[in-house]
Amino acid sequence: MDDVQTRRRNGLKLTTAFLLVTILVLTGLGLAQSSKTIGVRVVDKAGYDKVIAANKGKVIVVDCWATWCVPCRKAFPKTVELSKAYADKDVVVVSLCFDGTVKGQAPEPVKQFLVLNDAYFENLLSSLDISEEGAEAFDIPDGALPHFKIYGKDGKLFKVFKSGEDQEFKHEDIEAAVKSALKAQKK
Repeated sequence: MDDVQTRRRNGLKLTTAFLLVTILVLTGLGLAQSSKTIGVRVVDKAGYDKVIAANKGKVIVVDCWATWCVPCRKAFPKTVELSKAYADKDVVVVSLCFDGTVKGQAPEPVKQFLVLNDAYFENLLSSLDISEEGAEAFDIPDGALPHFKIYGKDGKLFKVFKSGEDQEFKHEDIEAAVKSALKAQKK
């Protein structure tokens, strides 16, 4: 009987040690993953302009979107792909969300959407909704989303992709504009 009890105790000790190691490993992995967070900064038009100015010298792609906009949600993964494909080619991607703030902060659905899509680039949330005031401030005709702006390396607006009646565009069009903006700056 003592042999059986000793084996049980040793088995229990091994199981406990295994569980502790597993917990420590999993906790460590969780900490490593959580250290890479996706931030969302609330900005007005002046704050947006500062972001554009801070990236002068690079081609800037701005994806104007909202979680309630189905075409925006469908297109957003392509924006993430574009950011990864051109990360080392002097191209910066910025997302500008128009969901509206909650107590001056980004709402949870926005944060969750960005995390779900691995949007590890500059993420902004407009302090103005896409009503007439926000649409006018950010020059988005009729507040129609999705809306893309491409800025050249000189910081000036290079190309705009508008949504609305008879105005369709694809991500291939956006990528072509990025390539053109990169070429235009080499001349």
